[in-house]
Amino acid sequence: MKKCIITILILVISLSSFSQDDCNCEQALNQLIEKVESDYPGFKEKTTYELIYSNFKEGLKSQSKNIQEQDCFDLLKTYLGYFKDGHIGLSKTGDKEVAQPEEKDSKSYSKIKISTKDFYKYISSSTDELEGVWKSGSYKVGIIKKDNEYQAFIIETDNKFWKANEVKFSLMNDGKANYFMGDHSLREDNYELFDGAILSFKNTKSAFLKELPKPTLTENEIQMKLNEIEGFYFKKLTDKTVLLRLSAFDYFYVERIEKLIDANINLIENCENLIIDVRDNNGGTDNAYEKLLPYICTNSIRSLGTEYLVTPTLIDGLQNWLDQTPDEEKYLKDKKMVRGWIKLFKNHMGEFVDPDSTDVYITEVEIAVHSPEQVIILANKNTASSGEAFLFRMKQSKKVKILGTPSYGALDYASQRYFEFGCANYQLLLPTWRARRLPDYPIDNIGVQPDIYLDKSVEDWLQFAVDYLEN
Repeated sequence: MKKCIITILILVISLSSFSQDDCNCEQALNQLIEKVESDYPGFKEKTTYELIYSNFKEGLKSQSKNIQEQDCFDLLKTYLGYFKDGHIGLSKTGDKEVAQPEEKDSKSYSKIKISTKDFYKYISSSTDELEGVWKSGSYKVGIIKKDNEYQAFIIETDNKFWKANEVKFSLMNDGKANYFMGDHSLREDNYELFDGAILSFKNTKSAFLKELPKPTLTENEIQMKLNEIEGFYFKKLTDKTVLLRLSAFDYFYVERIEKLIDANINLIENCENLIIDVRDNNGGTDNAYEKLLPYICTNSIRSLGTEYLVTPTLIDGLQNWLDQTPDEEKYLKDKKMVRGWIKLFKNHMGEFVDPDSTDVYITEVEIAVHSPEQVIILANKNTASSGEAFLFRMKQSKKVKILGTPSYGALDYASQRYFEFGCANYQLLLPTWRARRLPDYPIDNIGVQPDIYLDKSVEDWLQFAVDYLEN
């Protein structure tokens, strides 16, 4: 399980803090190219046609000399798009006003002119279900009706780019919404209100829970409804078949998934058939589904593991994690391991290294005494990253069949982290390792293949799976 642990470590490493300036487009492109060519573990495999890559790169360099700054971001993304890797990303950022759009182009600076005290007094007598105090993560907002729409303004947040009373989102009567992300970028969205207690946004996949006036639902009822909305739930479909929906494997969902499994363990152990729906699951961490393995697997899991491209950025990131992590009992084992990795990596700069030096990894699974006889996993084109790792690993179980379409295809290079490339106005995400099954067994841009392909004529995948299992 060391691979899973170090993946987490790398992802939570803080950005290094060396000085950066905003870059013009020509400078940004040149520095981005330099960083990708030195630190991207898939660079060599993705540029085997050197002349094509060189011509592509030089063409973009020529464009960058005369491009308008507002078009630069698209140019940089065009360069990264050459590698067709779902684990490469670029976003706009900055320490000053760069993270926020210019005032003339956005409503993000719009403010509600009301004091918190007056607002709390106002909502105490409001009967409007949307008006009130709502919370999501570190964002606490007040929603108040203004003319023909509802506006949500910041009451509290840890995000330094937001100030009190600034408008976080606006809700229209037709279910449409203007939603401003953490960096103030605007997203058009759709919203839905559930039981006057949960405000859910479809595209941004965020949900706000009502704090005041206090909703009629209990905390447990709200959590159950939220699980259903966000795609984390069990449902008994028939006397023989149970459905488990897992819409994401992100780190902050791990505890939630584990609690969901614990609360429904009797259902898992006593059902004849289990359907696990991971459609549109974009991944996160393999740890999210570890608790399910005893009920899905029929044997241990075999894999070739991964190897890291050793760069100064990788080593600095690991060192930063060591420096920032307290010497508490729960971290001591991981810190000892990371120190060993750093020592090993320093002797292999620029090389690919598997710190465990093992040709084949065997994940021993303690098979549950009672478990489903048959397991179906539903997957589609939007099942990606660790969602695909789940498919890839579960295909080894004798009682599992995957139904659906090929998955997204982003599993050859992974364990993303932020890479600074000298431009404060941009933030780069790159993977840090490559799978050792390469080049013999690529998955990027191919996907994990289903055992049974569901074509467009199959409208109800869930019903198809039930019929397949029971008839």
